[in-house]
Amino acid sequence: MGKLIVVWFSSNKQKKENLVTADMTPLQAVTHLCACIQLSDGDANFEERKSWLNTILTLFPSFSQDRADKFLNEAHTYINNATKQEFIQHTEKILHRVNETLTEDQIKLLGPKLKDLIEADGIVMNSEIEIAELVENNLSIKLRIDKDL
Repeated sequence: MGKLIVVWFSSNKQKKENLVTADMTPLQAVTHLCACIQLSDGDANFEERKSWLNTILTLFPSFSQDRADKFLNEAHTYINNATKQEFIQHTEKILHRVNETLTEDQIKLLGPKLKDLIEADGIVMNSEIEIAELVENNLSIKLRIDKDL
């Protein structure tokens, strides 16, 4: 008689400890930063996805759509499984990596794109303002968010 083999199926969720921000490419770091903003209010909608794509197109005109989508899915999976404290720590690490990998000109281009992303759904939540303040402090840029949205 044959052996009974039991296989545990695991979800395709990325384990948090496997994500090393120090190894991230510029595209990956910016995508994770955008995902942090998208998910800071608990939801990523179509307008925010379009804004992320516009950001990527501006900063990395010859990017691979498949690669960028992979990074966005990776970021969403990581963030959705993080605690609030882990989320803030991850955002700070991502901002450090963005500062390391982008040029000063790219960071200047990034600022208005992040502002557009935060305002994309027409509502600015307190959690998004908190992330905006982290961005401003860590990247030395002003986003000038319309807090009245």
